[in-house]
Amino acid sequence: MGGITNPAEEYFKDGGWGWDGTRWRKDNLTWGYNGTLANRQSTLAAAAGTNTLNHSIVPAGEVWVIVTHGMVNANTAVPGTLYAVISGVGYTVKAYGTMVAGIWSTGVPLGIVLAAGDYMSAMFESCVLNDDLYSDITGYKMKVA
Repeated sequence: MGGITNPAEEYFKDGGWGWDGTRWRKDNLTWGYNGTLANRQSTLAAAAGTNTLNHSIVPAGEVWVIVTHGMVNANTAVPGTLYAVISGVGYTVKAYGTMVAGIWSTGVPLGIVLAAGDYMSAMFESCVLNDDLYSDITGYKMKVA
């Protein structure tokens, strides 16, 4: 295996490269930590019926890894569901069933990877007018080029 010495070769610049035993190949994204993610969404004036709390959208240049989720209706026992909205499509992550009023329902560990434009969404069904709703996510952020 020779060293990388020829600037005309594609692997001479632009990111990390690794030897696979036959040739140099561009390395995959290094999975790393850049910052803590903690995001709470809430309303103290829910509408009667179904309510959705959308978490922050992942900005360009970042990837988020969602590790924990919790949701609660402080006033009424209602069914709750967590969704990951990826490329505009909502995927069910956890159906909590009917949650006890005032008791946090949690889902850990999740390990959901969100790219730019993606977000988490918590849906509360059968709410009573003016219920207090909360949804928390935690995890970590990574910077990407």
